[in-house]
This record gives sequence, structure tokens and C-alpha cells, in this order.
Amino acid sequence: MVCSLRPRPSALRRARRAALLALALVAGGCIARVPPEPGLAGARRSPAAARGPGEQLGLNFWVPDGPAARVLSLQVPELDADEPAEGAPPARAASRRAASTDEDRRYVLLPGVTLAPAVEEKVAEIADAYFRRTGKELVITSGTRDPERQAEAMHGLFRHGADVLGLYKDKDAAREIKSAYEEGLSADRPPEAVIEALEDVIRAQIDRGVFISAHLREGAVDVRNRDMTPADKRAFLDGVEEVGGVLALEESRPPHYHLQIE
Repeated sequence: MVCSLRPRPSALRRARRAALLALALVAGGCIARVPPEPGLAGARRSPAAARGPGEQLGLNFWVPDGPAARVLSLQVPELDADEPAEGAPPARAASRRAASTDEDRRYVLLPGVTLAPAVEEKVAEIADAYFRRTGKELVITSGTRDPERQAEAMHGLFRHGADVLGLYKDKDAAREIKSAYEEGLSADRPPEAVIEALEDVIRAQIDRGVFISAHLREGAVDVRNRDMTPADKRAFLDGVEEVGGVLALEESRPPHYHLQIE
């Protein structure tokens, strides 16, 4: 003869307490339903013991017929305090940015290079597209710049003989900075002093609302291409086109792609 006792949902501790009570009441044959403990109905359940609708802890008692000794079979589902309750909604997946790690990132930032969030997202997409085509990673040589870094970058362009006026759309701003560079050379000033003079000009331009470079607005990034083969360059430009919203300009001194985030 088989009887079952199903108390209200409770924690494992309460289930075992009910089992001890049941053992004390076994006298012969079947055991009737044991009333719940006082205050059990209003007790708060812990998250680990929470069950879905209609689910209960099962207490199954079996007493064999005949002269054989009575046997009590207690079946209590094991609960793990660290396991989420059944029927609970799954944890929200982490965002793409939060899940991204240095291990799965397909680009490398040179020391001191920082990227604005919107720029970083575009760079990651382009780097993924480039990696799919070539199996290679991109090297980011420049990102967001403050006036000091912009002055250092332009000083390097002047020193390498780059056509600075041809690189920047705002010719008047470029000429103003070039004049400061030439004055520094004429006065035989050390490079540090010349860079400081360029920085002063760039800061004054920003105060007037003039930005010589999109790097100052957190809207540009430079990608090294001196080690790219012609096939790599095609793959890179194809990736830029695939991602969209980015203008790529190839500059030769030093060799790199300048990406303008639209």
C-alpha cells in the first residue's frame, strides 16, 4: 500500500523536520497528511528553495504488505543553495562591449593610445572584418588626442617633410600652425619648445571653435599600414566599406590609414 505526503513548498530543512515528524507517527499502514507547521504559510522562501507553480517537495512513504517489517522511503529533492530556482528567468547576457576582452580583440593599441567609445566600436568592427579576410590584426597608432598630442603629431609630420597643408581641410588653421613651427626652427629652439609653441596655437584655435584634426573631437583613428601587402590593403578597405560610416584616407608620412568616423 502506497501513501504520499506532500507538504507545502519549503526549504530542505523544513522538509527533513517533516520527515522526522512522520517517522514518529508511523504506527501501522498508511500515514495521513501532516498539517503544516504553524506560521509556515506566511514564511518567506529563500531564492534557492523557490519552486515553479504547482511544484512541491515529495515525501513518499511505502509500507509493504504482510508480516515484513515496515519500511519508510523518504524521497526529498536535493537543493543547491548556489543553483538558481527552476523557472527563474535566465541572467541577462553581457553587452558586446562588456564581453569583449583583450584575448578576442582583433586590434592592438600602441602605448598611450586611447579611443572614444563610438570610435572603438567602429574600430572593433573593421578589425573583425579585416581579420576574417586576412587572419591578421590591426595596429592602432593614434586615437583621441589632446592639444599636446596633436602638437607632437604635427611636429612629426613637419619634421618628416609631409605636405601638412594638403592633409588638413582647414588650410588657414594649418598655415597658422606651420608658421609656429617655422618660427621655432628659425630661432633654433629645441624640439620640446617648438612642440609647446604648436600646442599653444592649437589650444587657441580650439578656444575659437577651430579643430585642425578630428582626433581632437574624438572622431578619428590612425591605422598602421606599412606592413600591409597590396592584398591586405584591399581587404582593409573592403572591411571599411562593409562597416560603413567611416572615411579612410591613406597617408604616406608615416605610412598609415587615417579613419574619419562620420
